[in-house]
Amino acid sequence: MKTSSKRILSILLTGLFFLLALIFYVNLVRPEYADIQSLRASLAAKSDLFDKQKEIISNVKNLLSQYESAAQLQETVSLAMPLDEGIAELFQQIFALSQFSGLSIQSFNLKTLALKPNNLGTIQVDLRLIGPYGALKTFVKSAETNIRVMDLSSLKIQPAGKPEQDFYRHDLTINAYYQQ
Repeated sequence: MKTSSKRILSILLTGLFFLLALIFYVNLVRPEYADIQSLRASLAAKSDLFDKQKEIISNVKNLLSQYESAAQLQETVSLAMPLDEGIAELFQQIFALSQFSGLSIQSFNLKTLALKPNNLGTIQVDLRLIGPYGALKTFVKSAETNIRVMDLSSLKIQPAGKPEQDFYRHDLTINAYYQQ
């Protein structure tokens, strides 16, 4: 075969391969490339949606934890300021405070006072306690730090035994509060 024929044949074969490559590209590669681009766009959209959903779930979890802490706060406030008079609980608390401090209750009288304008109710507790002065100091300190809000409005101390003995009669008036 002549060199010129070989050259023409190689040019034709090169053209044929180029034409086949072009047909292969147009019919097979290009549609798949378009599908790949479509899938990439879908993946990006789904990834974005997934990230947003993750953020929403995180926000919901934060709100739930805030709600739980608010519920705990409401429970604590209800212990400090009950929603009703809570006379039985008040008596239990005062009895426990007197036992803790070493005093004995001689008398216990309750009186519910008129509501204040901000719907704050007051229960006035008149107590007569018997015991040493140090025990009274412990009782008053414990009442100040008790979970239920209460304050001491009057105090009268009288000897209950011989003057050299540390034994007194303590007449107290305590105001305990509740929400109405």
